[in-house]
Amino acid sequence: MPLRNAVYLRRVLILGACLLSLSAAGLARAEEPARRDNQCDYGITLAMTGNLARAESVFVSLLAPGRGDARAFNNLGNLELLRGEVEVSLAFYDRALHSDSSDAGIRLNRSVALMLLGREDESRDEAEMGVRQAGGLQAAAKLLGLHVADSTGAAPRGAEKSYVSREEVQALLVSAVRSVPRDSTARSDAPARQGKPGRRPAPMLRSGGPRAAQESDTKTVLYWKR
Repeated sequence: MPLRNAVYLRRVLILGACLLSLSAAGLARAEEPARRDNQCDYGITLAMTGNLARAESVFVSLLAPGRGDARAFNNLGNLELLRGEVEVSLAFYDRALHSDSSDAGIRLNRSVALMLLGREDESRDEAEMGVRQAGGLQAAAKLLGLHVADSTGAAPRGAEKSYVSREEVQALLVSAVRSVPRDSTARSDAPARQGKPGRRPAPMLRSGGPRAAQESDTKTVLYWKR
């Protein structure tokens, strides 16, 4: 009888240990999204304070094997844009859109990068799609941290108009490009080179590095995905 009781008690203890293990694993899975959200916010904070290398490590850690993370790709693109590596930033924005094609902010970031590369038609097309997805010009500007006044120079009231002209989209892009930290990207003021008629030269870019980001208000020129 005592032996039988001992065996029964042992089985109860083993079952209890298994249940505790399963509960811990389930709790860890439940906490995973929150942990990744906090991690992303931490990376953005690091980027805002000019710690681009540490921010990069945080965003890279969000890229789990076999799974894309649109937040990580978009924010890594922002880091490269701040470093003056615009073509690299564009590649990251492409990956971000592949993971989340419905995010207007990613499209707007991509349109800024295209404009900086001198690919203006593509930039406007991408921006128009981003404005539509955002729900209007003011909503799109807000994603980039920009303020856009109406034709009278006053802030609009009420609902936005449904139609946004190509000129308004162009004005938004120009505002965004001009707001990019000058230490990260510098547009050439030299005369246009000889080439195809009517084609503007691509902007001249130079790396600004962490100090450039630290001395600039990065959150007002780019969309950071959380």
